[in-house]
Amino acid sequence: MRSSTVMGLMVCASVAIVAAPTYVVGAESTTGKMEQKAKGATQDAKVGISDSWLTAKTKIALYGDDRVKGGQVSVETVKGAVSLRGKVDSDDAKAAAGAVAQAVEGVKSVRNDLQVVPPGDRKAIDVSDKDITGQVEGRLSKDVQMKKVDVRTDGGAVILTGTVASVGVSARASELARGVPGVRMVKNELIYAAAMGNGTRVTAKGSHAQVMGMQQALKDKGFDPGSVDGVMGPKTISALRDYQKSENLTTTGRLDGDTRAKLGVPVSTEKR
Repeated sequence: MRSSTVMGLMVCASVAIVAAPTYVVGAESTTGKMEQKAKGATQDAKVGISDSWLTAKTKIALYGDDRVKGGQVSVETVKGAVSLRGKVDSDDAKAAAGAVAQAVEGVKSVRNDLQVVPPGDRKAIDVSDKDITGQVEGRLSKDVQMKKVDVRTDGGAVILTGTVASVGVSARASELARGVPGVRMVKNELIYAAAMGNGTRVTAKGSHAQVMGMQQALKDKGFDPGSVDGVMGPKTISALRDYQKSENLTTTGRLDGDTRAKLGVPVSTEKR
């Protein structure tokens, strides 16, 4: 009797030992799957943010190029691949749109599905710069996020300056301005108000030390800003504009966010 009891206990213990690894393996497998899903979701979020940024920057670049004429151009980005759809006036405009999109930093590829639709006998629109400025201001004033955008027009070219919350709002401002009759192109010089949450703000023109860093970086890249003295003089501005053109950046002559990042100049901040 005692022998049977001992034998039964040994059998139960053996079954428990054999079953335990299966349970542990199953738990580890479930945990691994959950971790992979979490990593995948994080990666998808990063891709989404990146694609949104690229779409906005591509739109800004397209609205700022007077070669891209005609109807609406739709931009969509998936994992760095940009797709262009819509209508333009000519084959040259289509080619220019593709080249502009490809030149945007971070774009991996461009699919150009733009349709060429000649304008025919479309009547020329003769609108004064003053009227254009008024119409653009009227459109922007309807959006509370664009209240701090200043508008001026020179020969049909609209220049937008000021501060907006994000690159997406900046792109929308360019789109609204380009839709006004008589506008030839939109030069977007808007600054993004970075939400920094630590009581600091990014300065628009940069500190004395930051300008010196920019001047030295320009010298290192073969552009002559004059003396490295921390002063944004005419020669420094000219060198900066030449550098921006060479890198297909928006030619502002100012140390904006994109130029600062390209040159590798640290962000200058000051307390509120």
